[in-house]
Amino acid sequence: MKVLSIGPDKDLLTPGSVSFARHVRYAERMEELHAVVFARTQYGTERVEIAGNAWSYPTGSKSVFGLFIDAYRIARSIMRAPGEWVISAQDPFESGLVAYVLSRATGAPLLIQEHGDFFSTPYWRRESLFNQVRYRIGRFLIRRATHVRVVSERIQETLVALGIPPARISVTPVYTDTSAFAAAAPDQTTRTLGAEGDVVILTMARFVPQKNLALLIKAFGRILKQGVQAQLVLIGKGPEQSMLERLAHEVGQGKITFRAWTDAPASVLKAADIYALSSNYEGWGRVCIESLAAGVPLIMTDVGCAGSVVRSGEHGIVVPVGDVARFAAGLQVLVSDALFRSQIRENGRARVAALPTIEQSIAAYIYTLTTCLSQHTIVQK
Repeated sequence: MKVLSIGPDKDLLTPGSVSFARHVRYAERMEELHAVVFARTQYGTERVEIAGNAWSYPTGSKSVFGLFIDAYRIARSIMRAPGEWVISAQDPFESGLVAYVLSRATGAPLLIQEHGDFFSTPYWRRESLFNQVRYRIGRFLIRRATHVRVVSERIQETLVALGIPPARISVTPVYTDTSAFAAAAPDQTTRTLGAEGDVVILTMARFVPQKNLALLIKAFGRILKQGVQAQLVLIGKGPEQSMLERLAHEVGQGKITFRAWTDAPASVLKAADIYALSSNYEGWGRVCIESLAAGVPLIMTDVGCAGSVVRSGEHGIVVPVGDVARFAAGLQVLVSDALFRSQIRENGRARVAALPTIEQSIAAYIYTLTTCLSQHTIVQK
C-alpha cells in the first residue's frame, strides 16, 4: 500500500519532531509514504526524506490560493507511479478539498481525518464567517469520503447523525507520550505563585474563543467569594489576553496570574494541584491525558476525551460546556476536598497506564488505511 497524505503539519518538514518520528514508524508498515505539506515560500520546495520509503514535500506557495494548486500539482505528480494508493487528508476542509479532487481524478480511495470535533456543536462555526464556509465544505466532503478516521466516540456519534454509516468510521485516538509528565520534577516558581496554603489551579492554552477562558476566570471568581484559598495561573498568549486580564482584575481579587508560554510544560503541570480545561470544543484534549499522567486532578468541560477517557467523579470532574455555575461548583469540590483529589490522582495514573501504547496506536492507524482501501475495492467491484 502506498499512502499520499495532504495537510498543514509543518512538523513533517522538521527531523526530530513528534510528527516526523511518528511517520517514520508509519513508513515501516507501508510500501511508500508521501506527505504533501501546505507551506509558504519560506519553507522552500525541497523534498525532505523521512525514511528510506517516505518523504515530505513543502508546497512553497506564494499565495493562499497557490497552496491548493501546488498541493494538487505535487500530489498528482507523485501518484503517477503505479501501485495501490490511499489518499489521506489531515482535515475535512482545505486538505480534504484537495484530497477529494485528487481522489476523483485518480480513482484512489479517500480517507479523511476529523480530529477537531468541528461538527457536533455550533461553537466553532460561530467564531467566524470563514468557519461557517469551512463547515459547509467539511460536511460535503466528509460524506463523500471512502472512510473517516476520528479520535473519539463523541465525533463518531456526530458523524453517524450526519448520515455516515458506522462501518465507514474508525475511532483511533491520538497517542500521547506521557513519560515526561509522569517523571517531571515540579516547577518551584509555579508552586510559589500564590500565598502559603493556596491550592494552585493551572491552565495552559492559547487565549482564543475556543478555550473559553473567560468562563474559567468567572468560575474562579465565584469560589473566591466563598473564601477558598487558591491561586489561578493562566499560561499562554493570544488575541483575548487583554480582555481576560481586565476580567481577572475585576473578579480575581489579586489571585489570578498570567504567565508567558513555557518550554517546560511538564514541570509546570506537575507543580499544580488542579488542572482546568474550560473549552467550548476539543478534538481530543491531549493536555487532559498529560494532566492525569502527572497526577494532577482535572476539571474539564464535556469535550474531547471526556467520557471515553476521563470519567467524572473517577478521573476528574466533567461539567457541561459553557456552564459557569457548574464549573465553579466543581472547582469548589476539588479545592476543598484534598482526599478526593488524592483519589482522583491515583485513578488518573492508572487510567493513563491502561491507554493504548504507541505500537497499538500505529497498528490502529494502519488498519484504518487498509480498511479504507478494502472498502473502496468492494465498491469498485
